[in-house]
Amino acid sequence: MTAQNRTGEGRILVVGSVNVDLVLGVARHPQPGETIAGTGSRRSPGGKGANQACAAARLGGDVRFAGRTGAGPDAELALALLHSAGADLTAATEIPDEETGLAVVTVDESGENSIVIIAGANGSWTPQDVQELRAAVAESDLVVSQGEIPAAAVDELARLCTDTGTRFLLNLAPVIEVEEGTLTAADPLVVNESEGRLALSSLTGAEAPDDDMATVRGLRDAGIRSVVMTRGARGAILAVDAEISEISSPVVHSVDTTGAGDAFVGALALGLARGESAGEAGRRAARVGAFAVTRHGAQPSYPGREDELPE
Repeated sequence: MTAQNRTGEGRILVVGSVNVDLVLGVARHPQPGETIAGTGSRRSPGGKGANQACAAARLGGDVRFAGRTGAGPDAELALALLHSAGADLTAATEIPDEETGLAVVTVDESGENSIVIIAGANGSWTPQDVQELRAAVAESDLVVSQGEIPAAAVDELARLCTDTGTRFLLNLAPVIEVEEGTLTAADPLVVNESEGRLALSSLTGAEAPDDDMATVRGLRDAGIRSVVMTRGARGAILAVDAEISEISSPVVHSVDTTGAGDAFVGALALGLARGESAGEAGRRAARVGAFAVTRHGAQPSYPGREDELPE
């Protein structure tokens, strides 16, 4: 995993989703057809792209965010914490005929969540829109994207990164049907356990093994340059060059896992953009992700430069 630190400043461009999160507290998740009473609700900024950009910016990163909102107060809320974190929002676009993306998140007493997403303006991305970011891509040390915008836009972004020689981090979450060349352009491809198996099945046409290490090896054998598999409280697996290693996660009391994976990705992106090794960046990312689960919400839970991370 070789960093392309062309500017020397660790400049990151995040192209992806931005939502308002409607978070519902529940004692437990309801069964199909069941109605239960909630314990409370709140609205806060979210979306995988915005979350990852916010996590990197709060840690002191030089971050530009390209995302799409609708008009009105939801757009202001969706971008509020990115703005306060110091992210460059000049590439954030308001689409008047669309609604701002919405995520309905239920969080149970153990901190586990389930999420339903309405794409809204996030679904309006086209390859032509991505082409307008060519200059921003070329100026960046690392470009980050995810699976919450259309696959055609992610494919075009991967091609643009290849054309400009810019390193591309793809967090294939959720798993969407991107081109094989998009997967093989990723350096790294970041997935969780289930996403990794789906990605491997897509590449090989065969059922993926029910084993994390074997899945990571399979992704490398299928042509992925480098792989990071996140595994929640069990840490992460890194596959870099010929080496596959594990990173542990600090033991913490979890109150809300919402956005913790995005905190990991944002911190990982920051380290890689600054030229750190995958191991160094990954170890810090695991600590940032662990910090995030000890607080409620996605972006509101992310640490700043002054916060002490768990060991």
